[in-house]
Amino acid sequence: MEKIIKTSNIIKKILKILFWIIAVVSVVSLVAILIALFANGDATKVDNLSITLGSYSLLLNQEYSLQQLTPLLCITLANVFIFGILSCYTIKTLQSMFEPMSQGKPFSTTISSALKKLSYVVLLMGIIGIILQIATNYIFFNAFDIPTLFSKDRVISCSISIVSNGNFIIWFVILRLISLIFKYGETLQQLSDETL
Repeated sequence: MEKIIKTSNIIKKILKILFWIIAVVSVVSLVAILIALFANGDATKVDNLSITLGSYSLLLNQEYSLQQLTPLLCITLANVFIFGILSCYTIKTLQSMFEPMSQGKPFSTTISSALKKLSYVVLLMGIIGIILQIATNYIFFNAFDIPTLFSKDRVISCSISIVSNGNFIIWFVILRLISLIFKYGETLQQLSDETL
């Protein structure tokens, strides 16, 4: 039991630091993107822009105004905002899970409900991630006019393919199963406490 308490306290401290790192990075990123969005788009030019296509990085010699890059900045803003909030919520849920463990109560009633919440957050992040990936790829494709980057003599057409894995579904199921196991443990603990 002492090992569980000690480990839980260490994890709680790490989660607290991680929460503030994610919160600060998210806020700073959001402010930087908002400043770029509200800057004078015609006057500000971005040249020597580097883009990555799979394993290839391309350095473009074309100048882009911030107005041309506005859709890309907007989708980046959405990504940072949504995943910043969901990440902070996930960490807070984990903290609420490790709180009773750090007090020597590994089968507290809050742990199974926290695991259940965590499973739904994982599922939500996976679904939103796919949607934002599709939107980002489409905007990226149009913002940089990807087909024009290749020689017309050698490339006939360009298309977008969305590659995503369903690992989040597996994690959703695993977390739901673990929450049910903890729920059963909580019931046994409660019965044990009542008999004592």
